[in-house]
Amino acid sequence: MGTCLARQGQNPKDAHVHLGGGKRSPSASFSRLSEDFEMGETLKSVPLLHRLTDNERAKLGAAFTECRFTDGSIVFRQGDIGSDFYIIKLGKAIVTTYTQSGDSKEDTVLAHLERNDYFGETALTSEEPRGATVAAEGTLVCLKLGKSAFTSLFGGQRLNVQFAKRNAISAEVFEAQAMAMDTEKRDREKGNETKELIRDAVTKNILFANLDVVQLTEIVDAMYRKNVPSGDTIITQGESGDKFYVVESGCFEVFVTKEGTTRMVVKRVRGTSFGELALMYNSPRAATVKAVADSVVWAVDRMEFRKIVMKVSENKLKEYENFLVNVDLFTSLLSNERSKIAEALEEVTFQDGEVIVEQGDEGETFYVIRSGYAVVTKQEEGEDQPREILHYKSGDFFGERALISKEPRAATVTVRGGPMQCLTLDSLSFTLLLGPLREILDRRVENYDAPRSSAQSPEGDNFLDVKRKDLIILGTLGKGSFGHVQLVRDRKSNQTFALKSVSKAQVVHLGQQDHVMSEKYVMSKLSNRFLINLCQTYNSHDTLYFLLEVSLGGELFSILRNKTIFDEKTSRFFAGSVLLAFEYMHDKKIIYRDLKPENLLLNAKGYLKITDFGFAKVVPDRTWTLCGTPDYLAPEVVSGQGHGKGVDYWTLGILIYEMLAAYPPFYDEDQMKTYAKIMHGTVTYPKHFSHQAKDLISRLLHMKPTKRLGVVKGGATNVKEHPWFDGFNWEALAEGRMLAPIIPEIRGDDDLSNFEEYPDEDEEIPPYEDDNSGWDDDF
Repeated sequence: MGTCLARQGQNPKDAHVHLGGGKRSPSASFSRLSEDFEMGETLKSVPLLHRLTDNERAKLGAAFTECRFTDGSIVFRQGDIGSDFYIIKLGKAIVTTYTQSGDSKEDTVLAHLERNDYFGETALTSEEPRGATVAAEGTLVCLKLGKSAFTSLFGGQRLNVQFAKRNAISAEVFEAQAMAMDTEKRDREKGNETKELIRDAVTKNILFANLDVVQLTEIVDAMYRKNVPSGDTIITQGESGDKFYVVESGCFEVFVTKEGTTRMVVKRVRGTSFGELALMYNSPRAATVKAVADSVVWAVDRMEFRKIVMKVSENKLKEYENFLVNVDLFTSLLSNERSKIAEALEEVTFQDGEVIVEQGDEGETFYVIRSGYAVVTKQEEGEDQPREILHYKSGDFFGERALISKEPRAATVTVRGGPMQCLTLDSLSFTLLLGPLREILDRRVENYDAPRSSAQSPEGDNFLDVKRKDLIILGTLGKGSFGHVQLVRDRKSNQTFALKSVSKAQVVHLGQQDHVMSEKYVMSKLSNRFLINLCQTYNSHDTLYFLLEVSLGGELFSILRNKTIFDEKTSRFFAGSVLLAFEYMHDKKIIYRDLKPENLLLNAKGYLKITDFGFAKVVPDRTWTLCGTPDYLAPEVVSGQGHGKGVDYWTLGILIYEMLAAYPPFYDEDQMKTYAKIMHGTVTYPKHFSHQAKDLISRLLHMKPTKRLGVVKGGATNVKEHPWFDGFNWEALAEGRMLAPIIPEIRGDDDLSNFEEYPDEDEEIPPYEDDNSGWDDDF
């Protein structure tokens, strides 16, 4: 495939058509790029070049040359191997593609381009054929950058201008360390005016967008006063932080240091806030904040914030479930089915005098009154006026039969005496989640009372008899914050493995003891074609070791970056592999939570294997820990409202998008803007995406987890049966009979060429001082 073209001034995702490399028209003439032509924003909008610094973009801009095409001249043709990237300076161009069927050839117009549009950028990093033909419409003047000029500027570091590897984040890193919170005296007393000031400030922030009134009130009450004298620095760029601030009085200046230059970017005054990213996880501060007057702020730390959000969310779900227990129609449901319904309930507020349901109307929604009052009236045949027959209050419910059939409403329900808050569930949402209610009601109740088997595969039943002393180190596959992964050979069987070494000292320092033990426990329960399987574990004084199955084909991340994008057939193969892995894991109540191309490896057959189970967890229902990779976080993870297997289907949607587009749908250099985009949920698709691909991705990226494809009734089968997978041979994939679209070149079982090079030096594991807690006894 090829590259992209996009319209300047739009999101670069709004107008993508994949093209490829190109030949120069003989009618082109060249001159140096005019120095006064401003192209910085154009270069910044190109996804491939998005992560260059301003200085690097300026250096790149100086390497462009100008070329001119006459009306009808071909800039490049579909199928050509290209070497140039173009930006339109003046004029217009037309983009066409053709399909060949026997002797007939059908041309299709893909796009019309104009000033500041760009195309052909993939030719800078790959030799893929152009995916379309670009021709001049009238006189066309382009700025051109050749592959040789690009390579001379960036040498072997071509991938640096593409998306760098993304680190996963976890709130657990801080939470374990923060058990001993600072002991400064905290003044939480505040008047109504101050509370209103704080409430107004926090509600403008995306992290608070999904909080309900109770959560918001408790967070405002938890914030404490802090006096900041003029000249004091409250936040320092690069340092870790865990507090969010609202300014009550005074003034702060915010400074950002970039490439050795520090500049003031904004001021924060009364009613504004800063430091919100710290409420999510332990991230280095992105700026320095300094008081320029004696100031007062109100602060809340991450532990307190997430504790409140979790507690209130849990209490709310329990409240909802208690409502449902009293509904006779739901007595046949299992506890976990009631939990699913509780999660699917929508909060709606009705005003005084508003009619909720009208007698005679077709019913399709069930209501539970959370607060407020309503009157029920019914007009009998022959009567002039309806009469009151009932009053509803908090805890009452009505309309439940609408979940079975759309029979006419038997009475009218009207709000009385002020606003009324209801929890609602429509029949379609119920059916999507659990299937038709009538079928559930027909099941015999005793089936639900029968004891359920809790048997699991015995731990370690797939472990191999391989001794650590028999392992010979062949090279390094990767490095991380806890240790490294090495390619090793068992001298007895001559088989190669990946040996992951984890420093106990680092684990304890970062408070990750439970995290590492959970990883070992989860991996011991799994054995599947599409997973990197655990073969053995070892426990030494300073180090924990995972002996893993090895896949030497490299990371999907590197392959995708080299090719820029995958076509739909290739993407379908890899997405299907992930889906089968998730289906297997979810059947064991395990969610993965960290899908991304960096965590997907290819074996010698080109088959995909998921690796790195650091965030995988046994979750029968839901969990609350924030973890994952920012570009891939689901909205329920960002908001901290609790999450389940729905996050894995969300990440599958992100992965499919990234494989087809070269970048994730919510990407932004500013992480808070990424989270804002995730919470807003609007996805813009490149033009080359098929209708079926867009439909599948949109269903996987449904904002409400209970309506997300894969979560709704039918689970992974619904994804398999989506039209995007029409004709896909699931049985052949599951059995390893399908030919992979990409077969990596592997010269032997000790070939490290598909991985980054690391210097041949011994990795120094820091000494561990045993605290006698026994946290690693079961490793």
